[in-house]
Amino acid sequence: MKRAKALSNHQVEVLLPELEEEVKKYTEKQSNLIDKLIELNVSKITAEKLIKNNDQELIKKWIEAVSYSNADNQAAYLVKAIRENWQFPEEYLRKTKEQKQEKEEEETEYIKMKNKEEEDKKRKDEIEKIGKIFNSLNPLQQEEIRKEAEKRLPDFWKEKLNKTKIKGEPSKLLEVVLEEKRREIIKEWIDSRKIKNI
Repeated sequence: MKRAKALSNHQVEVLLPELEEEVKKYTEKQSNLIDKLIELNVSKITAEKLIKNNDQELIKKWIEAVSYSNADNQAAYLVKAIRENWQFPEEYLRKTKEQKQEKEEEETEYIKMKNKEEEDKKRKDEIEKIGKIFNSLNPLQQEEIRKEAEKRLPDFWKEKLNKTKIKGEPSKLLEVVLEEKRREIIKEWIDSRKIKNI
């Protein structure tokens, strides 16, 4: 009796490690794919075999692509397509191409926007810096820059300037053009060392 009991205890010990080996461990990504396959009516055993024997990225794409097929039994179609490495449905390929193109366009637009923001910031910093330089100049130098800026105006803006001298205040747009010309002159003066860059 004792021997039979010992044998049965030994059998239990021997069998338990085998049972533990049968429990398969899957990564979170693999478990998610198995769950998605089961949601599409693929049996758990078949889903696990697919995960074990096929590329996970391929399975993921087929889970998305199967809805673009005209199959009556999507589970059977999906399993066969993965196992036999079928080509994806045309509509799915077109859709993924459009999504990729859209994403690329978004990225390009984002880069353009970022570059514009950087350019605007540089321009703003430059305007601020040159404004400080102009304000640091003595009144005679400031007047010389003002006169030179007016001389450099295109004829259209010179006419506008002459009218505003008679009427009074210049337009905001004219002020912007004059300011641009003043900055141009200050940059030249810095380059020629007529004034020092602050």
